[in-house]
Amino acid sequence: MRIRQLTIATGDLGGQAAFYGKRLGLPVGRDDDAVEVCLGESTIRFESADSGVDARYHFAINVAGDSIRAAVAWLGPRAEPLLFDGDPIRDDVGAGSVYFLDAAGNVVELIAASHIKGDGGEFGPGSLIEVAEIGIAATDVEATSAAVQEAFGEPVFWSDSELSAVGDHHAVVIVAPIGRGWVPVDLEAMPLPTKILGEDGRRFVLEV
Repeated sequence: MRIRQLTIATGDLGGQAAFYGKRLGLPVGRDDDAVEVCLGESTIRFESADSGVDARYHFAINVAGDSIRAAVAWLGPRAEPLLFDGDPIRDDVGAGSVYFLDAAGNVVELIAASHIKGDGGEFGPGSLIEVAEIGIAATDVEATSAAVQEAFGEPVFWSDSELSAVGDHHAVVIVAPIGRGWVPVDLEAMPLPTKILGEDGRRFVLEV
């Protein structure tokens, strides 16, 4: 599974453009209604949130499997890594991860799984390869997970007592119950407008 474009809402277009463009050094396009951030193989599109909507999400970006320490070192001057038990690297889920907050308060994760290959060069903006995860919240996790499975033709990749992740080892859509906290800051999962474009025109849209 590949997520080619992720469209989510934000209350701070200017801040997001500056954060991803100037601080992280990624290619960024902007018009009056949206900011588009270009990764190696995906685009993240931030659109203006409706007034009064606290639009904060969790999403993840794939980086090369052998690059998590380089990712932390690169990230440090640009965005403060969030800590797990005093360590910026989380490695208890089969891959190395580092989390940070962007300008709008989204919980962003750089995830380095062993199957993801990079170019072997120095870590930089071009090392952010593609969208790896997007979290969405739903009243009925099972029904929403089934709708995501149907939209993308993908099975449940992993699940636990609360979460259902649909996709494969490249990308997943994580469905959470409303109110569950996204680690490591316990950001409350809430239904938010989300558009996910995969390959071959497959898509899933969550409207709220």
